Amino acid sequence: MRPVEWSVRRSSVVCEAAPGRKADSAVKRARQAEKRRVHNKAKKSEVRTRMRKVLEALDDLRKKPAAQPEEVLPVEKLIAETYSVIDKAVKVGTLHRNTGARRKSRLARTKKAVEVHHGWYTPASASPAAADAV
Repeated sequence: MRPVEWSVRRSSVVCEAAPGRKADSAVKRARQAEKRRVHNKAKKSEVRTRMRKVLEALDDLRKKPAAQPEEVLPVEKLIAETYSVIDKAVKVGTLHRNTGARRKSRLARTKKAVEVHHGWYTPASASPAAADAV
């Protein structure tokens, strides 16, 4: 390394180290950060891809005029796999837990909307006991 150069400016001392090579620990941290960045990017991409496939399958099912309730089973399998990928991404810290919960909720709401649209599911109305309490 080069010697440290000192300069005095208006009653303050400024130390300017000559630019040399990075410390070994900084090089290692940069290498680790790049490795994590690439890994996290791949995981996030996988989550987005799986979500897109599920949402497209649900959209196709919604547009289908004579869809049967059994046709939602393959989509449910896709949703379960997507939930698993999201949970793993949250577990290792690639996604924040609220982000994971929001994405899983979005899939569940979309599936429920398709089921309601086709009449396979009817939302439960308010129970009589709850209506009397009001």
